[in-house]
Amino acid sequence: MKRVELLTVEHTYQIKPEMLILSPAFPVPGRSWSARTERVGVVRPDGREMEATAQISMTHLNIPDPSVPLEARWRVTMWLTDRTGEEVPVGSRILVSQELRDAILPNNAA
Repeated sequence: MKRVELLTVEHTYQIKPEMLILSPAFPVPGRSWSARTERVGVVRPDGREMEATAQISMTHLNIPDPSVPLEARWRVTMWLTDRTGEEVPVGSRILVSQELRDAILPNNAA
């Protein structure tokens, strides 16, 4: 399967051993969004490549500032269930199927 780049990792947060949250997050692409688990490719800044299992879900961010719009409070987030921050450093590229990229970024669909 051909994979395309979805994101370049800007930050990682290891919440627990099976939850490496990747940043950036994305705007929710519409009401039809549903959580999913996908195999993704990871290309580290040093060029090494690996596979990872990604959980992609809609997440509510608890932002106390009332002036923050609703769409900034709900984001599509990705976390890896089988990798650590050492394995996926900042600058790593996450590669996904074209179908998944189009679902998350419908305005950029080819």
